[in-house]
Amino acid sequence: MRLAQAGRAAQTRRTMVLSSIDILLATYNGASFLGAQIESLLAQKDVGFRILVHDDASSDNTREILERFRQATPEVFVIFSGSENLGAVMSFSHLLGQASAPYVALCDQDDVWAPDKLRILLARMREVEDQVGKETPVLAHCDLSVVDEGLRQRHASFWRYSGFNPRHTDLPRLLVKNTVTGCASLINRALVELAHPVPPAALMHDYWLALLATAAGRVVTVDEPLVAYRQHPRNTVGARPYGWRSLVERLAHLRNWDMGALRKQAAAVAERCGARLPAESRALIGEFVGLPGKNWLGRRWCLLRRGILMPGFMRNFALFFWVRLGG
Repeated sequence: MRLAQAGRAAQTRRTMVLSSIDILLATYNGASFLGAQIESLLAQKDVGFRILVHDDASSDNTREILERFRQATPEVFVIFSGSENLGAVMSFSHLLGQASAPYVALCDQDDVWAPDKLRILLARMREVEDQVGKETPVLAHCDLSVVDEGLRQRHASFWRYSGFNPRHTDLPRLLVKNTVTGCASLINRALVELAHPVPPAALMHDYWLALLATAAGRVVTVDEPLVAYRQHPRNTVGARPYGWRSLVERLAHLRNWDMGALRKQAAAVAERCGARLPAESRALIGEFVGLPGKNWLGRRWCLLRRGILMPGFMRNFALFFWVRLGG
């Protein structure tokens, strides 16, 4: 019954609004929560959309769930089933290559979206494009509420829970810490074309998109939490509380933090942006990539002088006095 109702609602939307958004949904053994997520996608208000799905060789009944929704809403659903496990980054890269709409929304398999999520993000996106032009890469992202497996709220704001101030996300800070969550993001066609294909140096697809938009375009925020960010043992990344206790628990991890991977990613950003990258940003990335050529004090002075900092005092304390910056 719910599938049939979702199908009728989607058909009604399509007669009213031309499709303007491709929702990219990457799935892998997500049967536990996938149905609720898809139902929240089909319930999006006042926007036209398609749902492009790449299943990453699931071994549970994820594909059966997807097929039921596809049969109920064939004009909305497009499924690309993989026979090999690509991982999240390459699955989203594949989907970016399949997207053709003016705007693209990234979607995880285990969350729940507010019914007006796409409408609000699209309005914010168009507001910014009116200022900077559609040829400028733009990423708009919103806050999320942190919920448990049963969708009971742990915290009303993922940004506050994690100790992030999204308005302090500039290129120097983003080089060492991603503060943009893919499932809360909407990107425009200019950013899709710049970002695809996602290179092997990208640590995560949303990190790659955020870096490119910050380096060559704009990243803008919507303060309202429009995603219920479900936390469970199988989260790929997940939400972690910000505080002394969580910092102490992660010091051993930070000790082995791969700064080399961050520098490779930064170099890939400079290469992909090319002439779009302002000279000052190119110089910034060059110094960051060249950190191993400096001594202990020189590395830390470079970070401080360039503003290459993490969100919050405790993270920066670890960055300056614990992390092996030359690694």
